[in-house]
Parts: sequence; structure tokens; C-alpha cells
Amino acid sequence: MIQTYLNYTGRIALIATAVECRGEWDEIYRRLRDKKSPSPEEAERLLATIQCKVTTVLDPDYPAVLRERCPKPPFVLFYYGDIKLARDSNQILTVVGARVCTDYAYQKTKYLVREIADRGYIVATGLARGIDTAAAEVTSEMPKKTIGVLGCGIERMYPLENEALRDRIAYNGLLLSEYPGDVEPMAKHFPVRNRILAALGRGTFVGEAHSHSGTLITIAYAMSMNRDVAALPFRCDEEEIVNNQMIKTGAALIESPEDLELFLNTAAIVS
Repeated sequence: MIQTYLNYTGRIALIATAVECRGEWDEIYRRLRDKKSPSPEEAERLLATIQCKVTTVLDPDYPAVLRERCPKPPFVLFYYGDIKLARDSNQILTVVGARVCTDYAYQKTKYLVREIADRGYIVATGLARGIDTAAAEVTSEMPKKTIGVLGCGIERMYPLENEALRDRIAYNGLLLSEYPGDVEPMAKHFPVRNRILAALGRGTFVGEAHSHSGTLITIAYAMSMNRDVAALPFRCDEEEIVNNQMIKTGAALIESPEDLELFLNTAAIVS
């Protein structure tokens, strides 16, 4: 059904619709369904506001894993950098975790991510505070090793203190968002963003998760897509941290780079 609407709409009108709807998937869908794309004149005006690169579900360079596996695959991706980094999901490790995390998890995540990047893998992260930042800090200086997925417009950054990190990823790796321009970071955008992170990786590594953490949304998405999950273990008295519980219920226990590499090598191949 969606393909019928896309065929009717065409690439230019699809991009213009995404900009007009500020990246909101449900609103874009409604416009396509009701055949209410912008006029050619309005489409031209909307496209003139785009400063970055763009790919759509109609394009050959659109990441196949998002088209095939992601719930509500983004109609349009706005990005800077090399979109080809998202092509081979089997080489991508998604790293997620708490915004407020322990120093142990922060430093251990940096160490593990550095080692796994040196072994040929690409790291996908949401660029939030905490564990996301730990992962991105390590790989952002490396060429073609980082995918940053934003929960706001591609021209914005949240949190603001990660703006330099964002710019390094845009230059060295791939920075992408389904939200155009300066769309503000809204609470509802981050759980939606997490479906993209979960879909991109061959596996998802949890540096630290709390009982009410948004990280658990990413894990739920990963599991629904048959993605494997791994977690860093903690002391048994860290009651607010749910990593150990995750390990008890099937997540791979990661203590070393060798553990993480084995996890990725044995995780289900993404077809």
C-alpha cells in the first residue's frame, strides 16, 4: 500500500512532503495516502531549504536494512557524510546506554568500542549524554567508523555540548536523521529514533541501562527485529542497573574486546 502512494508521489514530492511535515512519519504517511503532496512551486521552495544530502526509500543508496527491517522505515533520511557506511549492517555495532552512567561503564565502553573499531567494525550511536557519548568520542576521530543518529533536525544538536562531536562525525563518518533542518529535539522523537539504531546494527551492546531507561526501548526494538543483545556486567549490589538481569535473560555477557568480537561474529547475519 505504501509503495502505491510512493509511486504516485515521486521522489521530489516525497522529499518536499517530509520537509513540510518536519519528518513526522505518521503525518507524511497521511499526506501520501490522501495524495496531498506540495504543489511543484511549493516543493521547489521546500527543497531550497535543505542544506544537507538526502536519500529516500525510492533511492538505491537508501540503507536496505532500514527499508526491509525497520518498523515504519523513514521515508526520507537527511544526512552528512558517507551513506555507504549504513549499507552493510553486519559490520555495525549499535551502542546504547544511560545518559547518567557510572564512570566504570563510561570508561569500559570507550575501551571496548575503541578495540572493536580497530578490528574493523563501525559503531552506531544516538549521540546522547553518557554511554552514547563515550562510544562516539572514541570513534569520531577515526575515518568511516561512526554513524550518529539524531533525534532532532539534522542541522541541530542535542545535547549542545556534543556539537563538536556531531561535526566530527559528519566529516569523518555518517550523521543522519529523519528530521530535516532545525527541527527541535522533542521527547517523542528519541524513542522513535531508537528504532533506526536497533535496525542498523548486527548486534546491540548496552553499556549501562536503568530500570526506566530509554535504552530499554532500543532493546525492545532490537529483539523484535531478531537482533542479538549484549551487556556489560555490574556488581550484584547495583540494584538500579538492569544489565545483570538482561544477561540472566539471554543477553551476551561482555567483559573484554574478545567477548565483543565473538558476540558480533556469532550474532545472526542480517540478510
